[in-house]
Amino acid sequence: MKQLIKLPAIILGLVLLFSGPPQKAMAQYDDISLDSFYDELSPYGTWMNDPQYGRVWRPDVDQRDFRPYYSNGRWAMTEYGNTWVSDYDWGWAPFHYGRWVLNSYSQWLWIPDTVWGPAWVSWRSGGGYYGWAPLGPGINININIGSGGYNMPSAWWVFIPQRSIYSNYYPRYNGVNINIYNRTKIINYTYGRDRRTYYTGPRASEIRRVTNRDVRVYQVSRSNTPGRTSISNNRLNIYNPGTRGSNSAATDNRRGNTVDRSNPNSRGDNNNRGDNNNRADRQGTVNRQGSTNSRNSGTVVENSARPSRSDANQRNAGQEQNRQSQRTEQQQQAIQQREQRSQQQREARSQQRQQREAQTQQQRQAQDQQRQQAAQQREQRSQQQREAQAQQQRQVQDQQRQQQDQQRQQAAQQREQQAQQQRQAQDQQRQQRDQQAQQQRQAQDQQRQQAAQQREAQAQQQRQSQEQSRARSTESNQSGGRSGNRGGRGN
Repeated sequence: MKQLIKLPAIILGLVLLFSGPPQKAMAQYDDISLDSFYDELSPYGTWMNDPQYGRVWRPDVDQRDFRPYYSNGRWAMTEYGNTWVSDYDWGWAPFHYGRWVLNSYSQWLWIPDTVWGPAWVSWRSGGGYYGWAPLGPGINININIGSGGYNMPSAWWVFIPQRSIYSNYYPRYNGVNINIYNRTKIINYTYGRDRRTYYTGPRASEIRRVTNRDVRVYQVSRSNTPGRTSISNNRLNIYNPGTRGSNSAATDNRRGNTVDRSNPNSRGDNNNRGDNNNRADRQGTVNRQGSTNSRNSGTVVENSARPSRSDANQRNAGQEQNRQSQRTEQQQQAIQQREQRSQQQREARSQQRQQREAQTQQQRQAQDQQRQQAAQQREQRSQQQREAQAQQQRQVQDQQRQQQDQQRQQAAQQREQQAQQQRQAQDQQRQQRDQQAQQQRQAQDQQRQQAAQQREAQAQQQRQSQEQSRARSTESNQSGGRSGNRGGRGN
């Protein structure tokens, strides 16, 4: 009876082991092991040994255009502050764990760490711009970044207009503008949780004020499905291998319990009982056979015809052992059936996981297609807007040209009128001058006529006076002659 009581207790304990541990493992998602990075990131880049930083990872991207926390991603506001949403399939790791460094070959390398954060960057603001730069290796959040403290190299900083902080696409970056950098100041807003501190960047209230738009605050949800970060409804889903590792650990624990159950020490008592039952069964059979044989013998017929009490007890014990062995076999079959069901459930969960991964892959592809379609639509709208703007600009330019032509025509008419007026004025002036000249000529003619008349009168007078003088001289000559003649006659 004690053995019969032990067996259900063992089964109950095994059932409790099946259902207990996995739920606790799911809660651990923040910190993960470095091995997870090596396994998950190897298909997307190259692991190498750096003499200064040790084991580092270089993504397989075009390093000429790549900038961490800028290329192929965008910002979103969450309960942790500004959180980087990467479109890379591997973006869950290098943008939320560890630090970045730019080596002497102008290549961005990632230095792994196991502490999760929304984005390990430093922020600046001012002059209508927001700027950020990845925190370098070994930089503690408690260090004073900025004046008098640590300063990131200027080549690490990127700046965008404040209104574009939550844009879905950042254009190719051509380098930091020192004039912008000098007009900005460090933003030291932080968020603390579980003795960990993160830089949050500009607050939601400030972004609402500068963009004049509402800022949605998303909730961060950890996903066990590999792939890029996605936003659905009010949640920002970021892959975390720790959740998948916890499930695996739980499965290993369950498998470990199964192994323990298959250990002879755990159910060896039942097997031993089965062996004892078999032995007892065989002994009872031998005794019964012995009784039969004794009945067939000649001398022991009467003594053997009536079974003894010990034989009956042995038969009862054998039947009890048979029943017990049957129950044991039934229990073993039940355990095997449960194990088969558990195996089938694990296989079903594995198939469901594969189906979910396939569905997730299809969803990602659909989302990629939607994003591509949205990008094409945005590009078409942008093209249409550009064409509309160009058309409007052309219309405005045509109107401006027409206005300019009208202005030129009006100016030409005004100039023509002014020239006509000037010609008329000049004609009037010429006429006046001609009249004045005519008058002057007439006056001069009159003066000349008067002068000529005066000269003529004077000449006339002179001639008259000369004639009078000649006449007098003639008279005097005549009178002298007559007087001479008279004197001659007197002589």
